Amino acid sequence: MSTPTLKKYGTYAARDSGAPSDSRDYTTLVLLHGSGWHSAIFEKLFPLVDTLNVRLVAANRPDYPGATPLSEQERMQLNNISETANQDSDSAANALLDYIKENTKKLCDFLAEFILREDVPVEGGIVVAGWSVGAADVLGLLANADAVSSKEVDLRSYIKHLVIYDAPSCILGYAPPTGLCAPLFDPSLTPGEILKVFPLWVSTYYARGEDLTHPEGKALDHPPPTILSMDPSDVQQCLEVNPVLPGGADERLISLGVKLNVFSRLKDGAMYLDKGHPQGGSSWDDIEIKYVWCDQAAWEMPWGVACLQADLDNAKKAGKVTRKVDMCHWDQPQLALTGLLSGL
Repeated sequence: MSTPTLKKYGTYAARDSGAPSDSRDYTTLVLLHGSGWHSAIFEKLFPLVDTLNVRLVAANRPDYPGATPLSEQERMQLNNISETANQDSDSAANALLDYIKENTKKLCDFLAEFILREDVPVEGGIVVAGWSVGAADVLGLLANADAVSSKEVDLRSYIKHLVIYDAPSCILGYAPPTGLCAPLFDPSLTPGEILKVFPLWVSTYYARGEDLTHPEGKALDHPPPTILSMDPSDVQQCLEVNPVLPGGADERLISLGVKLNVFSRLKDGAMYLDKGHPQGGSSWDDIEIKYVWCDQAAWEMPWGVACLQADLDNAKKAGKVTRKVDMCHWDQPQLALTGLLSGL
């Protein structure tokens, strides 16, 4: 199967494998990409779904190829938040949370439009997986779904589970361990240098010790970084740099989310439920998160696993009601689908 072409749904664009033949109980897996690398990066997964009774949908978020660009008003909104951040961090943080809520509305509208236009069966349901920075969209969905869900489609009845897929620790609101710094936040690098260093850093394989609370930054010689084994034309096809340039949508969201501690608040809103209500006060509170991580990824990914696990353990000891989170990891495309679809 060749990689499907992009098709517009709301403010998103998506590559769709199509419905499996003669099936009305297939599961639809929606993949949300990370920063810079868009939906074309999932090309190798499409040939694997033919025998799995799965419909694969790789979506491009707004401001990426085929999707709706950010409006001037939205860019001004991010600029205003950035300007306010140093003078009034609380107001800036709340404004960024509002911006994330608007992004969640776009995601809900995309899912609703896809369901209606493609006649997606409720029997098989939908799994939404956010890879890397795309995990922020999954957290936003859980934190905001009741407020922004589509009026046309009961999305909750379709969602089987949600997946956080190899999220960096910063997107979960965790500070780095002493002595380690991700390229995106390295003050010694210029924006141009970050663009060169980051793709290599994030696609390199790393040694991992048994203790995730002491991550290592040592790169392995073998296998080589994924980007070095890709044809340059494939890299060009999969990479969109504008959103990660200074002032770009992803660059602003990531830098402000870290600076204003917004990602920590977003994670808490998604993971911790309202103890004052029998079911947490939300129809989305029984949705399970599958946390899929790669054990030879850059230190930010296993560090995020260790920090989140510690957070959840401490929360339970303190009597907090938490969402069910199932942790697993993988490293190959075939295992990818197994991990993302686990529990079906």
